[in-house]
Amino acid sequence: MPVDRGAIDAQLREIGEGERWWEQREFRDLPYILQADEQIRGIINGKILGSWPRPRVRPSGAWLIVVTSQRLIGLKQERFGRKQVEVAADQIRRVHESSRLRGFQIILETAQQRYRIRIPKEEAFRFSRALAPLVPDATVQTLHPALQEWSWVPGISTVAALPGVGGIVSKASLLAPPDYANRAQVERLEATVEQLQGSVERLQQQVAFLEDLLQKQAEEAFLARPTPGS
Repeated sequence: MPVDRGAIDAQLREIGEGERWWEQREFRDLPYILQADEQIRGIINGKILGSWPRPRVRPSGAWLIVVTSQRLIGLKQERFGRKQVEVAADQIRRVHESSRLRGFQIILETAQQRYRIRIPKEEAFRFSRALAPLVPDATVQTLHPALQEWSWVPGISTVAALPGVGGIVSKASLLAPPDYANRAQVERLEATVEQLQGSVERLQQQVAFLEDLLQKQAEEAFLARPTPGS
């Protein structure tokens, strides 16, 4: 049974949100996903991206990302259905947070995989605060300010967290970003990559649809085949 809309509206008011979220298709699915005793702690529109260096690409379009008292939920409406990501509180092992040129990035590490979430910078503090109770036993690593300008580099958060790097990090603040990768160039590159990810996602959807269609046609042809002796 779906959670009552009045109960959800009360939860939204409690965290300073209004009824505008009901305009989104993904949010209208939320009452059928939430448990009766589950409370909304934070909500935002953002992106869930593939974790570097894996070639696997996750959808780059807008997601509805919801933090509840029990888990993080990501919802994205697609042409052929709804995509859904869930990360329970007891699955999170480590959290990395960093500011990037095109937004604020949060990486959730579980025993199985990594979830890379990108949200607007202006919403970062409120969303991080809502997420914090889910990971009381996890390690939260915030990128040193000296490396904020370098946070676009894959793996820089991991390097900054290594033992003995703290002294080097303090000296990094004296360095200027490399000439070949200024902020404008990196921003254009990130936008191009996101467009390519969107194109790949659409192609993946079309291929999946065709595979399902061919599979269904093959099954129907097999069932319609006359049996020996008939």
